[in-house]
Amino acid sequence: MRKTSTALFVSLAAAAMAFTTTQTAVAFPDKPVTFIVPFGVGGNFDVLARKLGQRWEKELGQPVVIKSLPGSGGRRGSLQIYRAKPDGYTIGFAHFVPFLADEHLMGKKPALDLKKFAMIYKVAHGPNYIFVRKDTPYKSVHDFKKAGRPIKFASTGIGAITWTEANALAGILNFQLSFVLGYKKLADASVAVAKGDAEAGLGGVRHFRGVKDDVRPLMFFGAKRDSHYPDVPSAGELGLKRLTALGSPRIIVAPPGTPQDKVQVFRDAIKRAVVDPEFQAWVKKSGMYLKPQDPKSTWVDLEEQGKVFASLAEAVAAARKGK
Repeated sequence: MRKTSTALFVSLAAAAMAFTTTQTAVAFPDKPVTFIVPFGVGGNFDVLARKLGQRWEKELGQPVVIKSLPGSGGRRGSLQIYRAKPDGYTIGFAHFVPFLADEHLMGKKPALDLKKFAMIYKVAHGPNYIFVRKDTPYKSVHDFKKAGRPIKFASTGIGAITWTEANALAGILNFQLSFVLGYKKLADASVAVAKGDAEAGLGGVRHFRGVKDDVRPLMFFGAKRDSHYPDVPSAGELGLKRLTALGSPRIIVAPPGTPQDKVQVFRDAIKRAVVDPEFQAWVKKSGMYLKPQDPKSTWVDLEEQGKVFASLAEAVAAARKGK
């Protein structure tokens, strides 16, 4: 009788502990989550964050507050994520490109240790187009060299992917360039090209969609042509293979030290989103490119991108000196 009572007590205690653990796991999040976007409102990062936030509010039962922190080519917002309290209630899109550019292109120590981020998941990748105002004489990227003077590019900032891609292209094809900087988002930079404040710009389909009748795409920074503009050649087919490794990855992270169980809640939510046909259709219609990857394969790709940046350092340095 005593043994039976003891066994019953142990079973009840174990069940209570399991129930408590389950309740604790389900309780996260129990207050609003802040999602930091390192670019301006209305850009690809912002739109994608809001779409995911809408899903998560339904799934997780808490508001997801999108906080736009543009500046320094994506560095400002990324640093805010890095320095946030690691309690699971601050996550966001870390923009890895400018920090890779700092290290591998400009020989500067990055302002943060990328490896310390609590990687959640990579959602998409953003290969860009290079485009010019329609009334310019440039029919291909090779025509830039014929200008005999610097080509004026619009960009969001030094070290931003558009800045990097433009410099890399100029270094490889041996033409001169200059920049009009300070735009908070690529859509604004695209408008600058359409208005004639700059001759050329870079960005995704969504970025120049509003001025598509005033600009002419010259090249897609992908290995193959893009279905949005099938008549526009790709960097791959033009023999500019290294440029196809560039682009802007959409990677969701949490601050260093964020507990893995909380990271996993968001990772699971993202994994459900990327296999949802409705979400997939929305991404394609929005002019973005879905490329879901787990943390391990994402780090592999980032390391490869760093190597490509390093291989382009000489070309970029030459372009910046106007050689």
